[in-house]
Amino acid sequence: MILVTLISFVHIFSLVFWIGSILFFSFLAAPAVFKALDREQAGEVVGILFPRYYKIGYVCGILTLITLILGSEMMREIKMLLLMVMLVATFFAGLVINPNARKLKARLKEPLSPTEREALEEKFRRTHSLAVKLNGLVLAAGLVFLWFTAEGLSL
Repeated sequence: MILVTLISFVHIFSLVFWIGSILFFSFLAAPAVFKALDREQAGEVVGILFPRYYKIGYVCGILTLITLILGSEMMREIKMLLLMVMLVATFFAGLVINPNARKLKARLKEPLSPTEREALEEKFRRTHSLAVKLNGLVLAAGLVFLWFTAEGLSL
């Protein structure tokens, strides 16, 4: 009984912590940093936070996956599909998109012709837009996952 409770606790905690970190970063921390600092400084601060932000997603996602597999969950198949979407989007954003964006930002600090600068800025905007969309996808899938999890709870 204690093991079942522990698995359930870790499952709910990791899911809520992951979703909470997305909400906190996206709607409180990042906007506050961009309001308080100039664009370049804010970008540097957020750039420092991103690796930690994605690590939260990796750890929470893997814990959620393990506990989903170990638990006797209702709607396991739907939750597994949602979780796979969340994990793929998080790992892709953290391991592919974020490093690419960092490289583009570093190149933008170099001396460039106006044409090169404009092309790199456009590439950065597209990269950033993809990261934002993936973040929104993880949040939406996570909220649906949480809804299905709440349906199975009894208080």
